[in-house]
Amino acid sequence: MALSAVDSVTIQGRTVFGNKRVTFGYVTFGGDTWPAGGLPLTAAQLGLKDVEAVFFMPHELQYFYDHTNTKLDGYLCGTAGAANVQVAANGASITASETIYFLAIGSGMA
Repeated sequence: MALSAVDSVTIQGRTVFGNKRVTFGYVTFGGDTWPAGGLPLTAAQLGLKDVEAVFFMPHELQYFYDHTNTKLDGYLCGTAGAANVQVAANGASITASETIYFLAIGSGMA
């Protein structure tokens, strides 16, 4: 089964920091092969109206939020002196029901 979307987003908490809104919780996805371009992940799924930054707990993969395409993308960390490789480009697999922790900062609560 190829991945096509995030299975679930669990918001564990919401707060306000200055004029920014902050949500935190877990993103869960499953399957085997990472799709080219990343997994769709909207601001609303993260509990916000607009996303300014998303931080993911360190993991064997490095996760990044693509603001332009509203997608979660993963990269394999390169060895010393080597570049990081996009997971989809490497055909890498992930563990079924993989769960990662996130902290999202933006404006407005969804």
